[in-house]
Amino acid sequence: MILNSRPSHVAILVHSVQRAAEYLRPFGFQIGPEEIWDGEGTKEIYIERDKANSLLLMEPIKPGAYQRALDKRGPGLHHLAIDVLNLEEDIASLARSGWLLHPTSLKTIAHSRTAYLARPGFPALIEVQEREELGDEKFFVEHLSLQTEISAGKLLQAVGLESMVATPSSPTELVLSGQRIMLQDLLA
Repeated sequence: MILNSRPSHVAILVHSVQRAAEYLRPFGFQIGPEEIWDGEGTKEIYIERDKANSLLLMEPIKPGAYQRALDKRGPGLHHLAIDVLNLEEDIASLARSGWLLHPTSLKTIAHSRTAYLARPGFPALIEVQEREELGDEKFFVEHLSLQTEISAGKLLQAVGLESMVATPSSPTELVLSGQRIMLQDLLA
């Protein structure tokens, strides 16, 4: 179980980052600039990037992993990111937790100090990023409820997300700075 972690961002895969950002604009959130990540093949916009955690809107713009994910599962939750102080120790602490190390991690650990965890039946990846320090600011993404095919309580506890993420049988919902947002409304 990871002892020192902090939620970093919740990434949502969308058909259009501009359309999703415009849906959020009336709530008064800080909408970041559109950024192109050519290596990832995405167009991205962070919502409330300067907070302790943020919402990341991602739109595939060329063939690759994100386009394949969109084609396979459609728009929706892609990953939950957490920050840790020691990547190798924290990944090792997850032995027997139920999380599986995604094969992409073999490259990303060395390249960007980032690992990806997956679990069949869990509706998102967990992105684990090594940082020099963990912030203590108030969370922008206060709560996420998501549907899952499996009992996810122990999985979420293992990565330190049990207080932010709940797995009810109701549709996926985000609480962003006190505002309830239904994921389906954001994806429309």
